[in-house]
Amino acid sequence: MRRVRLLSWCLLLAGCGSAEPGWSAALQRMKRQPRYDAYEASAFFPDGKVMQPPPIGAVSREQVLQPAAPRPTAELLTLGRSRFGIFCAACHGRGGYGGSVVAANMTERRPPSLRTPAMAALPDALVYSVIRDGFGRMPSYAAQLDERERWAVIAYLRQLQRTPTAAPDERADSSRGARLRALDSARAAPWSGGTR
Repeated sequence: MRRVRLLSWCLLLAGCGSAEPGWSAALQRMKRQPRYDAYEASAFFPDGKVMQPPPIGAVSREQVLQPAAPRPTAELLTLGRSRFGIFCAACHGRGGYGGSVVAANMTERRPPSLRTPAMAALPDALVYSVIRDGFGRMPSYAAQLDERERWAVIAYLRQLQRTPTAAPDERADSSRGARLRALDSARAAPWSGGTR
């Protein structure tokens, strides 16, 4: 049995060093095939140039295409409220004020309030990219929220930004968020008298 294993290993190792004869020849042909450098002349194309413009409608790999936002419906807003409560409220608070328990336990760069005029002015496509790709300490939610769910969260967020706080948990988030922002402002203020 031991000899059979040894013989098997020897045959396996002997086979690893040799390549099929066709592969070697194909690789050599690829090395020697005619090719062009950029800006060279070419008889192949009608204009005589190697470098050709991209076809009409071609999309650059660097170009990020944002899907179109769906029209907000009651069903979409319900889905958005549900997903916001599961994925966003943990840090940004139930009402979007940034007064969550998680935010209260953070010492640096707390989640911002989503109710400020600056946040309301952000384009939907940017908010979509932040949800998909993450930003700063916020992780990407691409694996948790599909495209429709991301747009649902944005639709719900826009509705939230336009309406006053109503639910008790939103009011608690609002007052806790205000206390946290006041605490952060006091921390950032220069100390007077030169003592800490």
